[in-house]
Amino acid sequence: MKVAVVGLGIAGLSICARLALAGHKISGFEQFSPLHEFGSSHGDTRMMRLTPGEGEVFVRLARRAGALWRVWEGLYGGPLIEWTGGLMAGPRGSSFIEACAALSTKPAAPMRGDAIHPLTRGYIAMPYEWDVLRQEDCGVIGADATRAFLLRQAPRWGASLHHNTRIEAPIEGPVLRINGQTQEFDAVIVAAGAWARTLLPEFTGKLEIKRRIVAWFATQEPRLLPAMFIDNEDGVYGMPAPRGLYKLGLHAIGGAVDDPAHVREPDEKDADMFGAHARLLLPKHDPNPVRMARCLYTVTPDESFLIKPSAAHERVLLFSACSGHGFKYAPVLGELAEEWLDGRPSPEWEALARGAALRVGGAKS
Repeated sequence: MKVAVVGLGIAGLSICARLALAGHKISGFEQFSPLHEFGSSHGDTRMMRLTPGEGEVFVRLARRAGALWRVWEGLYGGPLIEWTGGLMAGPRGSSFIEACAALSTKPAAPMRGDAIHPLTRGYIAMPYEWDVLRQEDCGVIGADATRAFLLRQAPRWGASLHHNTRIEAPIEGPVLRINGQTQEFDAVIVAAGAWARTLLPEFTGKLEIKRRIVAWFATQEPRLLPAMFIDNEDGVYGMPAPRGLYKLGLHAIGGAVDDPAHVREPDEKDADMFGAHARLLLPKHDPNPVRMARCLYTVTPDESFLIKPSAAHERVLLFSACSGHGFKYAPVLGELAEEWLDGRPSPEWEALARGAALRVGGAKS
């Protein structure tokens, strides 16, 4: 089958690779250069959790993805995930922490927050009244390393990838206008993140674009620390990063974006906000960020996946894993697209197509 994939972030690359391996004739299109930094797939690290607390269907997806991550690592020739362990934390009685414990294959009672300081030798501290659940099946994904791997692997399996190529909007069927030329396909999959609303305007009210910032902090004596996921009003999350740094993000903080081509860069106000969190959580780190970066979140109101055929044409599919929690599922995203293309939906596909809602806690990954 001749298939166009529009958007080559982590979802689009995964889809191109999987469908090409399955024998389909795949053309992937991206408006920017390879490894660009304008969407939400870029960066040094992302988080991996085999037991996400957002719901049972997401645990099944994560474990499907976990097996495929090992296949990708074999092809890559080295690890793409560093298993650091993780700390799920939040105010006492947090429904997110309770869900993480209930969904775990090795359930354990949460600790009090004041146990974290000695546990991490003073590198991480949390309020004593918080609940903290340790999870060993958490880690850190090399995000740009994964993208670079897929940019090499997808063409090896037969996909044709085209960068710096614009698709004319709107997309109303499997006939695309590409750089002024018309091409017809059997199916089109739009995985364009923040630009999906322009390409498929019918989904404008169902996708929101958010400006998010991440910041990196240094310490004089770096050590490998666990990732952290905090169910508070800011949705703080953190993870070890290259060169001994520790990265913090705020899942719930950041304004709406009207035009993804014009997004405000990090500023002093962002640095002050992150510094306040670093002083509380990272007592051995300098609270002044070494650097900061912006990220475009594309999310639905309930922060779930949005995978839905277009009303204009049944062979045009919007595919959005939605930013902030989708990268961990990267290898299984291509499988889900293949299920739609072949008409053989898995229970996970059917649950996501119905709009399986996330248990919205604080941090997502």
